[in-house]
Amino acid sequence: MSARYWSEASKELVDPSGIFYYWDGERPRQPNAPHLWGTGEIKLESVDRANGYWTTRSDGADSFYARTSGIYLRADPGDKAILDGNDGGARVSLIERRLDEWKSVANS
Repeated sequence: MSARYWSEASKELVDPSGIFYYWDGERPRQPNAPHLWGTGEIKLESVDRANGYWTTRSDGADSFYARTSGIYLRADPGDKAILDGNDGGARVSLIERRLDEWKSVANS
């Protein structure tokens, strides 16, 4: 595992529905990695789609701040079984397909 992230606090948003959250994280395989944290917001557009952003901050000598935005799509129910399963080839194929889909959305 190269990174771990977890939610520390969240708040429900209304009109439009969504969530605002504060997250914390670490890179356990890198003993000198800086502490990471940030905020995010997800606003629902429909039952299958949302948009939002998240920020990443760090401390230490190389501190940084980044803000990224994106869209969120409802996962296909079969995806979880593939990701949780033991078939590495199926997992790679699924990730490649999803990346191709996301690239086409980003380029449209």
